Amino acid sequence: MQHLSRNAKTISFVVDLVTIVAVFFLTSSVAGAIAGHQISLLGSRRYIETEILCFTAWSLALALLAEYPSRRTPGMFRDLEVVVKLNVLAVFLFLCTSFVIKAVDVSRIFMGTYVCLVIVSMFFNRYIVRFVLYLLRRSGWDLRSRILVGTNENVIRYLNEVAGDRKLGLRVTGYIGREINRSLPIPYLGSIEEMGEILSRYTPDGVVIALRITDPNLEHVIRACEEQGVSMELLLDGLSTQIANSSIYHGPTISSLLLSSIPHTPISLFLKRVTDVVVSLLAICLLSPIMIVVALAIKLEDGGPVFFRQQRVGLRNLPFAMYKFRSMRVDAEALKERILHLNEMSGPVFKLHNDPRVTKVGAFIRRTSIDEIPQFFNVLVGNMSLVGPRPPLPSEVNEYEHVYRRRLSVRPGMTCLWQISGRNEIDFEQWMSLDLRYIDNWSYLQDWKILAMTIPAVLKRNGAR
Repeated sequence: MQHLSRNAKTISFVVDLVTIVAVFFLTSSVAGAIAGHQISLLGSRRYIETEILCFTAWSLALALLAEYPSRRTPGMFRDLEVVVKLNVLAVFLFLCTSFVIKAVDVSRIFMGTYVCLVIVSMFFNRYIVRFVLYLLRRSGWDLRSRILVGTNENVIRYLNEVAGDRKLGLRVTGYIGREINRSLPIPYLGSIEEMGEILSRYTPDGVVIALRITDPNLEHVIRACEEQGVSMELLLDGLSTQIANSSIYHGPTISSLLLSSIPHTPISLFLKRVTDVVVSLLAICLLSPIMIVVALAIKLEDGGPVFFRQQRVGLRNLPFAMYKFRSMRVDAEALKERILHLNEMSGPVFKLHNDPRVTKVGAFIRRTSIDEIPQFFNVLVGNMSLVGPRPPLPSEVNEYEHVYRRRLSVRPGMTCLWQISGRNEIDFEQWMSLDLRYIDNWSYLQDWKILAMTIPAVLKRNGAR
């Protein structure tokens, strides 16, 4: 169920692609019934050319304009708007392509019927997804946690709205305020001055700010959320008309301003996830012979397990099992305490150049980064991404300064700026600075640039140990 929720956007995109093809076959019958005669012959050259053009145009339109939000705040009208826009673009692309390649004429009745059926089908797809998500959230699945800041009447209105609208899938952890408000039915988490510590302790998916715009603590609250990469919602009190160009969600009883310190959009995140799935699948297939040889070598050396499974911390502080080829002795974790004083890395990270726990096979696969190959499976299931900050250990996160916890606001990756900038040759503070710079300046094209630069870095063994 967790994997289904995590890959819901990819599944929705695939469903739309299937819809494009399925509707095309249906259109012949419907258009023929409307016209009173057969529109096209199944299997004919004209039919095949039209099918290829339609699939190409609509697939490209989906990649450019389709949105697959979590469906917590946008309404059905937004879904209809997106569907109509992408179909208008698809028709434009279809006409332009037909003109350029001088394709055969297509029946207007056929194309008109096809466009109408695609719009209805895509909108129906989104309605079904929205309904299924509502049922899941009503049953306690796919919930997102929120912490409230403030104790005024807006907090009560927000709590009533969350309680009365189960499809939002929100769970309020508690509230932060200058003083305890006995009338609030949720736990008091602490004062505003303790904002950073509270966010570190509870790691919410978002913070709802119910302070007035003129409140002197507002800047402190926003800065604390920015430091840890936590999304914010600013509840509005009669200010909607003054912020017309901002991203505003209008609920049944109260409006909120959606803020985020992470430069991601639904489309860019979707493209990133599709890239992760496609590239990881290709990598697993192409590298499978190497994985088999390495597995045999590890097994023959000492008879121990092939893979090393370690708990790491991922997106929104959620733990997951990260896999590597085992490069150390079976009792490596137990021996770590004896050599902690030899740590060559600053901060809460342990690195040692000549680590006595590394096996002979392990030394080779670590120098060549082959030990990281199993992480493509982590990328495939959605625990990691191809590009992103390296997933830390829980013990490392516990020692993080508040500002470094913003690394947990994005999905961890196999490579990032740190890997192409020297890896173990730079200290902890520089490493964290590079990760935060990646988050602040993220773009889809930047990910490809980092991937391209990772290949020569691995071949040159820059900073590998």
